[in-house]
Amino acid sequence: MAGLVGAVLLGGPAGAAPAPDRAGPANRADAIAAALRRDPVYVTDHAPRALPPDTAARIRASVARLGVPVYVAVTPTSGLGPQSATESFAALLRDRLRKDGVYIVVPPSGGSGEIRQFGDVRGLPIEDAWSAANSETPYDAGAARVVALFVDIALSGHARERRDHPRPRPKSKVREALDADDAADRRASRIEWSVFGGGAALSGASILGLLVGRRVLAARRARRPGRSPKKNTGKARR
Repeated sequence: MAGLVGAVLLGGPAGAAPAPDRAGPANRADAIAAALRRDPVYVTDHAPRALPPDTAARIRASVARLGVPVYVAVTPTSGLGPQSATESFAALLRDRLRKDGVYIVVPPSGGSGEIRQFGDVRGLPIEDAWSAANSETPYDAGAARVVALFVDIALSGHARERRDHPRPRPKSKVREALDADDAADRRASRIEWSVFGGGAALSGASILGLLVGRRVLAARRARRPGRSPKKNTGKARR
């Protein structure tokens, strides 16, 4: 009992607040909204491999071109977004911040995510541009690359056209690595067959040369003059 009371009083694990990216949607919205009040771009620290150190800076530079308030949360989106049974996570963030603007929730890998526009802000084709950006980037493109392409398309004046007719999706990093391995295997196979064919040809030529040499030697021996038998010069006995 004393240990339990001490843990509660000291704020032990039972009373510790969950990490923003591991809590439920409501708690995550509270924690991330608090971070967005300090900086309009929040980047999770739970995906270091998918997020280079300059991710936040690149996203800030991209969304600044839109000329409207933009709030970006780069966080795992499993169980979040308009596809879930609960309200969209972007709407939860807006309710906490109570600020108008464009809200973007995107996973570290950059695929899918959610975008919403609230309040009287400059009219931008954000939904068309977001859909086109996701269609034209590989699933592991990274959040910064997807956001940058989204801004390019939103400002291009052809967002609807790009949404309906997206450009070919580039290969993912995994697909590029697999293709490179396949190409290396094919090159190695060609080299092996070339070495095998050259070795076989060399061995065949050696054997053929040996056989020819033996036939030539045999022919020379056959043509060499032998000793003629002695003739009988004596008279025949009567």
